[in-house]
Amino acid sequence: MTNKDHIEEIIKQTFARLDKAYQNHREGINKSLIHTKGDSRIVFPCYGEHQNNEIRISEQELRFAFVETFNTYCDKEDLKLFYSIETPTQDTYSGFADKKEEPKQDSNGRSAEFDLVIYDENLNRIGLIEFKALNADKHDHRKDFVKLDNDKEGNAEVSRFFIEVVKSYSDGTEKSTISSLKEKNAFNKKSAFFCYALEGKSTRKKDIILKGEDISDKIQK
Repeated sequence: MTNKDHIEEIIKQTFARLDKAYQNHREGINKSLIHTKGDSRIVFPCYGEHQNNEIRISEQELRFAFVETFNTYCDKEDLKLFYSIETPTQDTYSGFADKKEEPKQDSNGRSAEFDLVIYDENLNRIGLIEFKALNADKHDHRKDFVKLDNDKEGNAEVSRFFIEVVKSYSDGTEKSTISSLKEKNAFNKKSAFFCYALEGKSTRKKDIILKGEDISDKIQK
């Protein structure tokens, strides 16, 4: 397996780990936490009565589940891989802070950050990763793809990944979430795109949690 193959397997296992945590570790809904060796210890917290005890879902749960999985997988496969968090980019950008501006590479701009970067045993960057949650807006997606699309970020051997988690999806998910990005060619052909719906397909029935589903292929059709 190549390094890219290993990272994609880690992503797949991350989704499985995150799914199990969401099904069993939701504050205020599950009264007893289910944990066995090898499972995630992540808990999805709730906001409280001021927001109807809604469960908080963010990219942080996704990021930590990835790191848990990364460490477990590398130990099991005896891989000498490493990672850094909030890693400075090697190029400079502008238009990231103001949503009215178009994010772009800019020699007069400022350094940005990747959510996570994976390194080989010689500490060469081999994987650039951005995480997103809950249908972040077009600008937030776009600025991540601008970084991932930039040839100056890493070399020809570096792999690029955009990983997103949503609560659920419907038949209109592609139109409502992704179509505007496609219109602006925001999907980077150099990057692998992954998306997971924690409750699978949306339902109007309350208090029914459906099995989570990898919808990466559905989003990109």
